[in-house]
Amino acid sequence: MSAAARRERIERIERLQARLLAQASIEPVPDWLPVLLAGERIGTARADVASELASTDARCALLDYCLVFDDEALDRPGRSALLNDLAVKLHEAGLLRGWRNEQLDVRPLADAPAGAVLATIERAACRALGIATHAVHLNAFAPDGRLWVAQRAAHKSVDPDLWDNLVGGMVSAGEPELLALEREAHEEAGLSLHGLAVRRGVLLREQRPLPEGHMVETVQVFDAVLPPGFVPRSVDGEVQRFELRSADAVLSAIERGEFTIEAALVALDGLLRQEAHHD
Repeated sequence: MSAAARRERIERIERLQARLLAQASIEPVPDWLPVLLAGERIGTARADVASELASTDARCALLDYCLVFDDEALDRPGRSALLNDLAVKLHEAGLLRGWRNEQLDVRPLADAPAGAVLATIERAACRALGIATHAVHLNAFAPDGRLWVAQRAAHKSVDPDLWDNLVGGMVSAGEPELLALEREAHEEAGLSLHGLAVRRGVLLREQRPLPEGHMVETVQVFDAVLPPGFVPRSVDGEVQRFELRSADAVLSAIERGEFTIEAALVALDGLLRQEAHHD
Protein backbone atom coordinates (compact mmCIF):
# COMPACT_ATOMS: atom_id res chain seq x y z
CA MET A 1 0.00 0.00 0.00
CA SER A 2 1.31 3.45 -0.92
CA ALA A 3 2.03 6.06 1.72
CA ALA A 4 -0.84 8.19 0.40
CA ALA A 5 -3.31 5.29 0.62
CA ARG A 6 -2.14 4.50 4.13
CA ARG A 7 -2.58 8.11 5.21
CA GLU A 8 -6.07 8.11 3.71
CA ARG A 9 -6.97 4.99 5.69
CA ILE A 10 -5.61 6.50 8.92
CA GLU A 11 -7.71 9.63 8.37
CA ARG A 12 -10.75 7.44 7.71
CA ILE A 13 -10.17 5.60 11.00
CA GLU A 14 -9.73 8.86 12.91
CA ARG A 15 -12.97 10.29 11.49
CA LEU A 16 -14.86 7.19 12.57
CA GLN A 17 -13.28 7.32 16.02
CA ALA A 18 -14.38 10.93 16.50
CA ARG A 19 -17.95 10.14 15.41
CA LEU A 20 -18.28 7.07 17.62
CA LEU A 21 -16.65 8.65 20.66
CA ALA A 22 -19.31 11.35 20.51
CA GLN A 23 -22.00 8.64 20.53
CA ALA A 24 -20.25 6.95 23.46
CA SER A 25 -19.98 10.09 25.61
CA ILE A 26 -23.54 10.96 26.60
CA GLU A 27 -24.24 12.20 30.12
CA PRO A 28 -27.21 10.87 32.12
CA VAL A 29 -30.55 12.61 31.76
CA PRO A 30 -30.48 15.67 34.09
CA ASP A 31 -33.37 14.53 36.30
CA TRP A 32 -31.77 11.15 37.09
CA LEU A 33 -30.45 10.77 40.64
CA PRO A 34 -26.86 10.20 41.79
CA VAL A 35 -26.48 6.92 43.71
CA LEU A 36 -24.28 7.04 46.84
CA LEU A 37 -22.62 4.15 48.68
CA ALA A 38 -20.15 4.57 51.57
CA GLY A 39 -20.18 8.30 50.90
CA GLU A 40 -19.05 7.81 47.29
CA ARG A 41 -21.01 8.25 44.11
CA ILE A 42 -21.24 4.85 42.44
CA GLY A 43 -23.89 5.47 39.79
CA THR A 44 -26.99 7.23 38.48
CA ALA A 45 -30.59 5.97 38.59
CA ARG A 46 -33.85 6.91 36.92
CA ALA A 47 -36.49 8.40 39.21
CA ASP A 48 -38.66 5.27 39.02
CA VAL A 49 -35.77 3.03 40.07
CA ALA A 50 -34.80 5.32 42.95
CA SER A 51 -38.43 5.64 44.09
CA GLU A 52 -38.96 1.88 43.98
CA LEU A 53 -36.02 1.26 46.30
CA ALA A 54 -36.74 4.18 48.66
CA SER A 55 -40.37 3.16 49.03
CA THR A 56 -39.79 -0.57 49.58
CA ASP A 57 -36.57 -0.75 51.63
CA ALA A 58 -35.87 1.23 54.79
CA ARG A 59 -32.14 1.12 54.05
CA CYS A 60 -32.67 3.41 51.06
CA ALA A 61 -33.53 7.10 51.19
CA LEU A 62 -33.92 10.06 48.86
CA LEU A 63 -31.78 12.85 50.34
CA ASP A 64 -30.78 16.08 48.62
CA TYR A 65 -31.95 14.61 45.32
CA CYS A 66 -29.69 11.56 45.69
CA LEU A 67 -30.41 7.89 46.28
CA VAL A 68 -28.49 7.13 49.49
CA PHE A 69 -28.00 3.76 51.18
CA ASP A 70 -27.84 3.34 54.97
CA ASP A 71 -24.49 1.56 55.04
CA GLU A 72 -22.40 3.54 57.52
CA ALA A 73 -21.96 0.56 59.86
CA LEU A 74 -21.36 -1.99 57.07
CA ASP A 75 -18.09 -3.48 55.84
CA ARG A 76 -17.55 -4.53 52.23
CA PRO A 77 -19.37 -7.89 52.54
CA GLY A 78 -22.23 -6.10 54.28
CA ARG A 79 -22.47 -3.51 51.52
CA SER A 80 -22.43 -6.32 48.95
CA ALA A 81 -25.29 -8.07 50.73
CA LEU A 82 -27.25 -4.81 50.77
CA LEU A 83 -26.74 -4.14 47.07
CA ASN A 84 -27.68 -7.67 46.11
CA ASP A 85 -30.85 -7.49 48.23
CA LEU A 86 -31.75 -4.33 46.32
CA ALA A 87 -30.97 -6.02 43.01
CA VAL A 88 -33.50 -8.74 43.90
CA LYS A 89 -36.11 -6.07 44.66
CA LEU A 90 -35.50 -4.38 41.30
CA HIS A 91 -35.75 -7.73 39.53
CA GLU A 92 -39.02 -8.57 41.27
CA ALA A 93 -40.35 -5.14 40.30
CA GLY A 94 -39.54 -5.81 36.63
CA LEU A 95 -36.92 -3.06 36.49
CA LEU A 96 -34.00 -5.30 35.48
CA ARG A 97 -33.33 -6.95 32.16
CA GLY A 98 -32.74 -10.61 33.00
CA TRP A 99 -30.52 -12.04 35.74
CA ARG A 100 -26.92 -13.16 35.22
CA ASN A 101 -25.86 -14.78 38.53
CA GLU A 102 -22.52 -13.00 38.12
CA GLN A 103 -20.99 -10.57 40.59
CA LEU A 104 -19.21 -7.41 39.40
CA ASP A 105 -17.05 -5.05 41.44
CA VAL A 106 -18.53 -1.71 42.54
CA ARG A 107 -16.09 1.21 42.70
CA PRO A 108 -16.46 4.99 42.98
CA LEU A 109 -17.76 6.15 39.63
CA ALA A 110 -14.98 8.66 39.04
CA ASP A 111 -12.23 6.12 39.82
CA ALA A 112 -13.38 3.08 37.83
CA PRO A 113 -11.80 0.74 36.98
CA ALA A 114 -8.84 1.42 39.29
CA GLY A 115 -10.49 2.66 42.48
CA ALA A 116 -11.03 0.76 45.70
CA VAL A 117 -13.74 -1.93 45.55
CA LEU A 118 -16.62 -0.87 47.81
CA ALA A 119 -18.86 -3.90 47.21
CA THR A 120 -20.02 -6.35 44.56
CA ILE A 121 -23.40 -6.57 42.86
CA GLU A 122 -25.38 -8.80 40.50
CA ARG A 123 -24.38 -7.86 36.96
CA ALA A 124 -27.96 -7.35 35.78
CA ALA A 125 -28.43 -4.46 38.23
CA CYS A 126 -25.49 -2.38 37.02
CA ARG A 127 -27.24 -0.51 34.21
CA ALA A 128 -30.36 0.23 36.30
CA LEU A 129 -28.16 1.88 38.94
CA GLY A 130 -25.64 3.35 36.48
CA ILE A 131 -22.78 1.42 38.09
CA ALA A 132 -19.53 1.37 36.12
CA THR A 133 -18.57 -1.98 34.62
CA HIS A 134 -15.22 -3.10 33.23
CA ALA A 135 -14.69 -5.25 30.14
CA VAL A 136 -11.88 -6.72 28.06
CA HIS A 137 -11.93 -7.05 24.25
CA LEU A 138 -9.47 -8.65 21.85
CA ASN A 139 -8.60 -7.61 18.31
CA ALA A 140 -7.77 -11.01 16.80
CA PHE A 141 -5.63 -10.56 13.68
CA ALA A 142 -4.73 -13.26 11.19
CA PRO A 143 -1.06 -13.39 10.15
CA ASP A 144 -1.94 -11.60 6.89
CA GLY A 145 -3.39 -8.61 8.75
CA ARG A 146 -7.08 -9.40 8.35
CA LEU A 147 -9.30 -9.23 11.42
CA TRP A 148 -11.59 -11.92 12.83
CA VAL A 149 -15.03 -10.56 13.76
CA ALA A 150 -18.09 -12.23 15.26
CA GLN A 151 -21.81 -11.70 14.74
CA ARG A 152 -23.75 -11.64 17.99
CA ALA A 153 -26.46 -14.26 18.38
CA ALA A 154 -30.01 -13.23 17.50
CA HIS A 155 -31.25 -14.24 20.97
CA LYS A 156 -28.97 -11.83 22.87
CA SER A 157 -30.89 -9.15 24.77
CA VAL A 158 -28.35 -6.43 23.93
CA ASP A 159 -27.36 -5.63 20.32
CA PRO A 160 -28.57 -8.89 18.72
CA ASP A 161 -27.23 -9.61 15.21
CA LEU A 162 -24.68 -6.78 15.32
CA TRP A 163 -21.01 -7.50 14.68
CA ASP A 164 -18.52 -7.66 17.52
CA ASN A 165 -14.86 -8.29 18.25
CA LEU A 166 -13.87 -11.95 18.23
CA VAL A 167 -13.50 -11.84 22.03
CA GLY A 168 -15.14 -9.47 24.48
CA GLY A 169 -16.78 -9.65 27.87
CA MET A 170 -17.08 -8.41 31.43
CA VAL A 171 -14.41 -8.72 34.10
CA SER A 172 -16.07 -10.48 37.03
CA ALA A 173 -15.62 -9.43 40.65
CA GLY A 174 -12.02 -9.89 41.77
CA GLU A 175 -10.95 -11.29 38.39
CA PRO A 176 -7.64 -10.16 36.78
CA GLU A 177 -8.05 -8.72 33.27
CA LEU A 178 -5.95 -11.35 31.51
CA LEU A 179 -7.81 -14.19 33.23
CA ALA A 180 -11.10 -12.65 32.07
CA LEU A 181 -9.71 -12.38 28.54
CA GLU A 182 -8.60 -16.03 28.58
CA ARG A 183 -12.03 -17.12 29.82
CA GLU A 184 -13.89 -15.11 27.21
CA ALA A 185 -11.55 -16.27 24.44
CA HIS A 186 -12.33 -19.90 25.22
CA GLU A 187 -16.08 -19.37 25.67
CA GLU A 188 -16.68 -17.18 22.64
CA ALA A 189 -14.17 -18.45 20.09
CA GLY A 190 -12.65 -21.72 21.32
CA LEU A 191 -9.36 -19.84 21.45
CA SER A 192 -6.45 -20.50 23.80
CA LEU A 193 -4.21 -17.53 24.46
CA HIS A 194 -1.37 -19.75 25.65
CA GLY A 195 1.80 -18.90 23.75
CA LEU A 196 0.30 -15.87 22.00
CA ALA A 197 1.84 -12.40 22.26
CA VAL A 198 -1.09 -10.44 23.67
CA ARG A 199 -0.49 -6.69 23.43
CA ARG A 200 -2.34 -4.07 25.47
CA GLY A 201 -4.10 -1.23 23.63
CA VAL A 202 -5.97 1.78 24.95
CA LEU A 203 -8.46 1.94 27.81
CA LEU A 204 -11.77 3.13 26.36
CA ARG A 205 -14.53 4.75 28.41
CA GLU A 206 -18.11 4.69 27.23
CA GLN A 207 -21.25 6.15 28.77
CA ARG A 208 -24.70 6.43 27.24
CA PRO A 209 -28.36 5.81 28.08
CA LEU A 210 -29.86 2.37 27.47
CA PRO A 211 -33.45 1.14 27.84
CA GLU A 212 -32.57 -0.42 31.21
CA GLY A 213 -30.67 2.58 32.59
CA HIS A 214 -27.33 4.28 32.07
CA MET A 215 -24.29 2.45 30.75
CA VAL A 216 -20.87 3.39 32.08
CA GLU A 217 -18.16 1.02 30.95
CA THR A 218 -14.40 0.95 30.59
CA VAL A 219 -12.99 -1.42 27.99
CA GLN A 220 -9.38 -2.56 28.03
CA VAL A 221 -8.30 -3.29 24.47
CA PHE A 222 -5.89 -6.10 23.63
CA ASP A 223 -4.41 -7.23 20.28
CA ALA A 224 -3.04 -10.60 19.24
CA VAL A 225 -1.99 -12.30 16.02
CA LEU A 226 -3.57 -15.75 15.90
CA PRO A 227 -1.81 -18.87 14.60
CA PRO A 228 -2.02 -19.63 10.85
CA GLY A 229 -5.05 -21.74 10.05
CA PHE A 230 -6.96 -20.93 13.23
CA VAL A 231 -10.74 -21.12 12.80
CA PRO A 232 -12.93 -19.89 15.69
CA ARG A 233 -15.86 -21.85 17.09
CA SER A 234 -18.58 -20.72 19.46
CA VAL A 235 -18.51 -22.66 22.73
CA ASP A 236 -21.18 -20.75 24.66
CA GLY A 237 -23.65 -20.14 21.80
CA GLU A 238 -23.33 -16.34 22.02
CA VAL A 239 -22.09 -16.02 18.42
CA GLN A 240 -23.94 -17.04 15.27
CA ARG A 241 -21.05 -16.76 12.80
CA PHE A 242 -17.48 -15.58 12.32
CA GLU A 243 -15.82 -13.81 9.42
CA LEU A 244 -12.24 -12.92 8.54
CA ARG A 245 -12.32 -9.42 7.05
CA SER A 246 -9.84 -6.97 5.56
CA ALA A 247 -9.32 -3.63 7.26
CA ASP A 248 -11.32 -1.85 4.57
CA ALA A 249 -14.22 -4.31 4.91
CA VAL A 250 -14.30 -3.73 8.69
CA LEU A 251 -14.23 0.04 8.22
CA SER A 252 -17.07 -0.10 5.69
CA ALA A 253 -19.19 -2.20 8.04
CA ILE A 254 -18.54 0.24 10.89
CA GLU A 255 -19.57 3.13 8.64
CA ARG A 256 -22.84 1.29 7.90
CA GLY A 257 -23.53 0.90 11.65
CA GLU A 258 -23.21 -2.91 11.62
CA PHE A 259 -20.93 -3.09 14.68
CA THR A 260 -21.73 -2.35 18.31
CA ILE A 261 -20.31 1.00 19.38
CA GLU A 262 -17.77 -0.51 21.78
CA ALA A 263 -16.65 -3.20 19.30
CA ALA A 264 -16.25 -0.57 16.59
CA LEU A 265 -14.07 1.58 18.87
CA VAL A 266 -11.98 -1.45 19.85
CA ALA A 267 -11.47 -2.46 16.20
CA LEU A 268 -10.57 1.10 15.20
CA ASP A 269 -7.97 1.28 17.96
CA GLY A 270 -6.39 -1.96 16.78
CA LEU A 271 -6.46 -0.98 13.09
CA LEU A 272 -4.91 2.40 13.85
CA ARG A 273 -2.13 0.71 15.80
CA GLN A 274 -1.64 -1.72 12.91
CA GLU A 275 -1.26 1.18 10.46
CA ALA A 276 1.23 2.91 12.76
CA HIS A 277 3.27 -0.31 12.88
CA HIS A 278 3.67 -0.17 9.09
CA ASP A 279 4.95 3.42 9.08
